[in-house]
Amino acid sequence: MDKLGAIIAMAVCLLVLLNISTVFAFLFLLVKIALVVGLLALAGFLVFGFIEKPEKHLPPPPTSQDEAPAEPVFEKPYFDAHEKGREGEEKVCAILQHMGWPALHNVLLEDDRGLTEIDHLVKAPWGIVVIETKNYDGFISGSSTPGVWKQSFPNSTGVGYRLFMDPVHQNYRHVCAVKYLTGMENVRSVVVFAGRAYTSPFVHHQVVRLKNLERVLRTRPEGFAYVDDRELERAWHVLQQASIANTGRGREHIDKLRQRFS
Repeated sequence: MDKLGAIIAMAVCLLVLLNISTVFAFLFLLVKIALVVGLLALAGFLVFGFIEKPEKHLPPPPTSQDEAPAEPVFEKPYFDAHEKGREGEEKVCAILQHMGWPALHNVLLEDDRGLTEIDHLVKAPWGIVVIETKNYDGFISGSSTPGVWKQSFPNSTGVGYRLFMDPVHQNYRHVCAVKYLTGMENVRSVVVFAGRAYTSPFVHHQVVRLKNLERVLRTRPEGFAYVDDRELERAWHVLQQASIANTGRGREHIDKLRQRFS
């Protein structure tokens, strides 16, 4: 019995020692894991911590007058303003082509006030859409002069700006020409901003961003009466014929604009 008791006592001691060894082994494993994680974190800080991260580009805040030059917003350089304009118009063309709606592009129309050039005409189920496309960068705001907007951008001396015709006012002229030729009232003006420009609150509510164009076109404007399909088709035919008739008169239109603003 004494021998049996001794054997049992030894077995108990062995089990206790084994459990203690297991606990210590587990704790040692945790320590090793913590060391590895710490070393990885230190390496990550050394590799990435000293790399300068680009500043997040935020739109400049609107001013109380809604016309003062904005904080610098860099503009992509273009050697030709017409090239940039064409780039914006091509983006709009791609969306219209995707929608599958009949459209005319770079249309010259002549009414009682003379020639006018329209970027895009679209035949929607509820009427005609007249689209003016602007592919601006920088910061676009209103100005103290009615019918004139301002583009602010950085230059060698700080922040410069240029004034240009309010495109909403500009497109109103186009809408009048379409109504004059077709006799339709269901004619909608849409000014599309295809570039990366930031806008003041005054401008923001008057333009449509490129990403929202399809949704806007598919939404029937409030107050637009239902139009007979035959009347819509007749109006569209008139615009097609007028566009064909005025093909090749672009130089004449440009010369008249130069005379007007010279």
